[in-house]
Amino acid sequence: MPSIISRRYRLGFTLVELLVVIGIIALLIAILLPALGRARQQGQRVQCMSNMRQIGLATVMYTNDNKGWFPRSAAGGTPPAYADVYDDWVYWQPGRDPNLSPLVKYLGDKVFNPNLFICPTDNVVNHANGYPYSYTMNELMGGLQPVLVSDLHFRIKITQVKRAAEKILFIDESSQTIDDGCWAPHHATNDGVTLNPGGANLLANRHDKASEQSTNPSAGNGNAAFVDGHVEFTDRNKSILQVNWDPAK
Repeated sequence: MPSIISRRYRLGFTLVELLVVIGIIALLIAILLPALGRARQQGQRVQCMSNMRQIGLATVMYTNDNKGWFPRSAAGGTPPAYADVYDDWVYWQPGRDPNLSPLVKYLGDKVFNPNLFICPTDNVVNHANGYPYSYTMNELMGGLQPVLVSDLHFRIKITQVKRAAEKILFIDESSQTIDDGCWAPHHATNDGVTLNPGGANLLANRHDKASEQSTNPSAGNGNAAFVDGHVEFTDRNKSILQVNWDPAK
């Protein structure tokens, strides 16, 4: 009859078998890690699109309650003393209470939720001017600050936008170019074709590239919300074409 020791030996792994198992596990990890990374990136992109969809739809609801007028594009430098005049889409400037943002009540929250305004892959700490969010509004819809603070209609109505489904209202802006809540697409090119690096406000491509490229108009894709409320993962080059951001075109 075989001894207990010999039976235990036969029930165990040999060194070769153990090494084979370890090799298989290592191979599976090598195969799965890139897939898991892509799945995580896809999830972050979808979350960013969800954020923008909610903001875009809230903006449309705002226009419905305000005779068609868009909120302002939240350019930098709004004096806190004029906060009641500047109806910016997001109250980000120092001295302003973000809970008073006109979009808050259309987002299903009684208080401002900063996570809704930040792309999950964006490091907002590095933004110029201390702008703490990821998304910016088309300046051509919300207008600049007027010369006279009493001029509340230095913006356009949603009914003035031609082909709303093709016009970008918000972008997830590059962390290398963002400095306030206002996207100035007409500053991106010198002649409608050639990129102007000094004044470019560009669509972020962090969901498409390992690292962002702020000076290449064709460097990947990013998230953009359109006037009709839908969101697309769109080509950066497409976003700087006038036909896609000019409400009059």
